[in-house]
Amino acid sequence: MKDFRSDNTLGASPEIFDAIARANTGSMTSYGGDEITERVRVRCSEIFGREADVFPVLTGTAGNALALAAMTPPWGAIFCHEDAHIQRDELGAAEFFSGGGKLITMAGADGKIHPGDLQRSIDEIRDSQKTAVPACISLTNATEAGTVYTNDEVGALIDVARRNRLRVHLDGARVANAVASGFHAFEGVDILTLGASKNGTLAGDCIVVFDRALSENLSLRWHRAGQRLSKMRFLSAQLEAYLTDDLWLRNARHANAMAARLRDAIRDSVEIVRPVDANMVFVRCPPPAGFLFGDWPIFGKDVYRIVMGFSTTERDVDDLARSLILSRTQVKS
Repeated sequence: MKDFRSDNTLGASPEIFDAIARANTGSMTSYGGDEITERVRVRCSEIFGREADVFPVLTGTAGNALALAAMTPPWGAIFCHEDAHIQRDELGAAEFFSGGGKLITMAGADGKIHPGDLQRSIDEIRDSQKTAVPACISLTNATEAGTVYTNDEVGALIDVARRNRLRVHLDGARVANAVASGFHAFEGVDILTLGASKNGTLAGDCIVVFDRALSENLSLRWHRAGQRLSKMRFLSAQLEAYLTDDLWLRNARHANAMAARLRDAIRDSVEIVRPVDANMVFVRCPPPAGFLFGDWPIFGKDVYRIVMGFSTTERDVDDLARSLILSRTQVKS
């Protein structure tokens, strides 16, 4: 049974296991004071062109929730897309860790927020003087619809946030896939949740703090939430390997290419309901026998998500394409 429900179902890159083995020698300072964690900080600063602090975490949910809590008071409003992971999939973690922060959601085509809608939503919340106090926006790139915000689109949303004195969080669960598609607009982002586990690590993502004035607050929350591992070197070793020799981008480029390969193979036979910008393909076609897809009813009846990963092979894609086309042909007949 071939499982295309998520890139979470795949294993880890060999480079990650090698890095863990290398870290398993001698002794190192505990709780994130080790040299490997510091090298991750330096590497993130190099990659994103800004001095940054880093806080490795075990899960993306922890990363998002702690990042948002560091810039949102209990009475604060967090503006996000209605299909954002923090809204649909994290069991109120952002609200819990912020002590009451309120998610304010907006619709938007292809998983994207429009600047005009964001400004109207901010004005509505601010003018109410009762709902919440605008605090930050949370953007997702690549989006939950498999699309990628362009640099100009993100820049326009950051401009709205800055005019309204709001902080900016970027949920980068699949940010490598977005970068591989040409995204690089990190200027103006205060905190990035850098996803890694979907793209080749064994376990572990990273909170990257660009506005370092937020780091002390976040450091305390990181510890209190149980995310400050005693043997942090093993988590940081994965992140260091992930960011070395562009492994994160090589893995993402491959996953994106496999999604494009599937799109091109089936586009004349199977309905594709969202643009394919990254590593996800949304189709209106039940899974053929022998394949698992993610059920995605928020995009309509009989819509399924197909996700490619760093270890998806061309043969995997070609077998799937043939089966999808055959299945669709049989349904029509």
